[in-house]
Amino acid sequence: MSPRRQARIVAMQILYQIQLTAAPASIVIEQFWQSQETSPELRPFVVALVEGTTSHLEAIDALLQKTSENWKLHRMPIIDLSILRCATYEILHISDIDPATSINEAIEIAKVYSTPDSPKFINGILDSIQKSVPDALEP
Repeated sequence: MSPRRQARIVAMQILYQIQLTAAPASIVIEQFWQSQETSPELRPFVVALVEGTTSHLEAIDALLQKTSENWKLHRMPIIDLSILRCATYEILHISDIDPATSINEAIEIAKVYSTPDSPKFINGILDSIQKSVPDALEP
């Protein structure tokens, strides 16, 4: 497994914990480092994903809500929501990662950590977001 995928999985786990506990990202990240063995090489990308996602959470959630027809965010499985938030942040704000890569990584993570239907659901939402990237950046 690539280091970037490992970092995405850790970021998803941290975002999951943030959603469950409503604790600040910095505290959850620190607790995660203390409780889980994580390669030091992964940490900068993990922190960038978590802090970036949480700092843009309102805009990301608004975009996800707009894109996920007939699904309210609070009804989505938290794991799927964590994957979607992180991948959406990547698509919108990390220019050196191809959006198709972000989508593929999210799908692969969902295959392991979520339900059998989740990869298709995540793919559909992220594909719509990726196609609307210029529009997605508008307020």
